[in-house]
Amino acid sequence: MPPRDCEKYENFLLFIGDFGPFQKRLLFWMMPAAFLFAFTYFGQIFMILLPKNHWCRVRELEGLPESEQKNRGIPKKQDGSFENCFMYNEPYDSNKTNDANQTRSQIPCNNGWIYDRKEVPYESIATEYNWVCDKRDFGTYSVVVYFVGCIVGCLCFGFITDHSGRLPALFMANSCSMIGGCVSVVCKGFPCFAASRFVAGLSMNYCFVPIYILTLENVGIKYRTLVGNLALTFSFTLGACLLPWLAYVISNWRHYAMVVALPMVLMILTSLLAPESPSWLMSVGKLDRCMEVLKEAAKANGKTISEEVWSEMRECFELKFANEQLGKQYTSLDLFKTIPRFVVLMILIVTWMVVALAYDAHVRVVEILDTDVFITFSLSSLVEIPAGIVPMLLLDRIGRKPVMSAVMLLCATSSLFVGLLKGHWDASTAAIAARFFATMAYNVGQQWASEILPTVLRGQGLAIINIMGQMGALTSPLVLSTHRYYPPLPMFIITLVSVIGASIILFLPETRGIKMPQTLDEAEKRWTLRCRDREINEDL
Repeated sequence: MPPRDCEKYENFLLFIGDFGPFQKRLLFWMMPAAFLFAFTYFGQIFMILLPKNHWCRVRELEGLPESEQKNRGIPKKQDGSFENCFMYNEPYDSNKTNDANQTRSQIPCNNGWIYDRKEVPYESIATEYNWVCDKRDFGTYSVVVYFVGCIVGCLCFGFITDHSGRLPALFMANSCSMIGGCVSVVCKGFPCFAASRFVAGLSMNYCFVPIYILTLENVGIKYRTLVGNLALTFSFTLGACLLPWLAYVISNWRHYAMVVALPMVLMILTSLLAPESPSWLMSVGKLDRCMEVLKEAAKANGKTISEEVWSEMRECFELKFANEQLGKQYTSLDLFKTIPRFVVLMILIVTWMVVALAYDAHVRVVEILDTDVFITFSLSSLVEIPAGIVPMLLLDRIGRKPVMSAVMLLCATSSLFVGLLKGHWDASTAAIAARFFATMAYNVGQQWASEILPTVLRGQGLAIINIMGQMGALTSPLVLSTHRYYPPLPMFIITLVSVIGASIILFLPETRGIKMPQTLDEAEKRWTLRCRDREINEDL
């Protein structure tokens, strides 16, 4: 069949339907994946919570009110607050108080600690094993180990997504999440807990990304923004808002960890029931299965297609695979072989590192603000809803590039205010605004990267971007820890990197109104590396 006659089959959605029951079923499967993605991402925060207000346990004074115990047994710092790690050497002398005698000798805590249960009303792993003073960074280290797991997981599951399919990657990633979560329940110290978080971290992103890619590849252009943001806007937000109150109600970090881990079995079952992506099947030459899925989709969407059309479509797919793919197994190195490919990928990488750092920092900033962590986290999570709705309204009207650049500049401005404002709730309000803009950047960036990369390397390309993004997120707890030296410093760092990110994305190609590329050559033709793009409109 002449190539020109095959052009009508380039977009098979014209025949099977671009947003019928088949696509809605995929969206239905993506919704719980987004909900559980929030469990995977944020679940650890409430396992390692540590009250800021904690002090040495003084056995001789335990019968006294807490305020009196601290006055008699705990020294004060220069700012007037009580020491977290030191006690008086003779605290049992009831005639000597903190205010009366500041010259008494001090010793490190030797009988454990007392924690302010008004801040964290349950036993976390940090309070159970006293991750304070010389162990105060154990919580931070466990988060870093988690993100190291994310990086390894992106390497593994990104490869699997492109070479074995979207569904095997979804199955294995969610299995890791469930196993890691269940193992953490039996841990009795940092090494075991860190190992369990590494296993759980393997699933980060790819507990959701494969079903996200699969769904986005099978809806029409005019529905991509709606579908790409709907699950993250509502399901992800619901999961994030629910988490702190699950921890609060369960009031036991081990039981909470189990409740967060076990629902992953739902996505394991989904990976066994959902259809594989026809675009991916076609790109790797699995045409028999590709045609089966397309026929199932057409039937579900109520489309009647003659056998002659099916036969022509298959013949064109075979010709396309032979001429353009040549049976080649693409690797991630193919994304670096020309200057336009290299530059576009590097811009995507740096942008995603900035977005991941800014987003994760504004998720975790509640840990260093002097506000109720449960209320502040829930309120800041609620901004995920408008942060998902606004892109639905703007992306197809204005475009990806101006929206992304604007929200990153606004994130930088809000972050600057978080660092400058002195009032606790003023800073919290600015932090919520910063998270709103960081979330918008995250949602837009996820969709934009998927639209820029070609089908043959979409999984591996997103894996590379996500790996580097996790390196950015990995630095988030370390950046936040700099507040010990200068309180506004973390937000000043976020401001600077956000401005850098907002600038470099101007050189990425706009994808508004353009179908997702199948091949590297098709994608590279669009990578002009100009601030202004040619206006291209395509149906569906």
